[in-house]
Amino acid sequence: MQRWFSADRMDTYVRSAQATDCDAIDLYVWNGRISKALLEDIAHVEVLLRNFISVRLAKACGHDDWYKDDERFRFNSSRTRRFENSITEIEQQIRHAGKQVTPGRVIADMSLGSWCFLLSSRLEQTVWKSLRDPANGGMPNYQPRKRAIFESHVKMMRDLRNRLSHQEHIVLDAFADENRYLDEQYANLDWIARSIDPKAADWIRSQSRVPLLRSLRPSNA
Repeated sequence: MQRWFSADRMDTYVRSAQATDCDAIDLYVWNGRISKALLEDIAHVEVLLRNFISVRLAKACGHDDWYKDDERFRFNSSRTRRFENSITEIEQQIRHAGKQVTPGRVIADMSLGSWCFLLSSRLEQTVWKSLRDPANGGMPNYQPRKRAIFESHVKMMRDLRNRLSHQEHIVLDAFADENRYLDEQYANLDWIARSIDPKAADWIRSQSRVPLLRSLRPSNA
């Protein structure tokens, strides 16, 4: 295993296995499985989030390609047109794949980083205001109302997805720290979904494999 996947990588599982009196290879396999289960939940929440944002911004400007309405939402600053450039790149990739460019395809290809950008402080008076506006559907399930709180939860989801997508470990040297970390991450995904739509949050939780896999963690601790 060390020859296949590197000694540095496997050392993480050796240390954690020693702390909880289990087999390092079993722990490595379990880590991969629960990582994929978390990615499933993240995928559901991410699609829920992007649909929520897209529907409200389309309602605010009256057309489905809201991502082009820089006059209204002021996506691009005078110094950088990073958001516009990312949209242009997405459209080019769609055309390169031999498909027609449609708002649905563009929105589906926008990264989680782009959705985080739309929740940033620089767009509070445009995008966030439109998300909160009851005329566009509003956020009736999000009582705190503060943009920064909502953004911080979405960023936490993005960081977890990046960690899992880069095959980083979930297991930690201290079993209590690992449990706390997983509790926080699982609760965060539920918080985002519930702030958008409690029924959607209930469905995502009902489909999640995370609780079962956590109960199957190799451990004699």
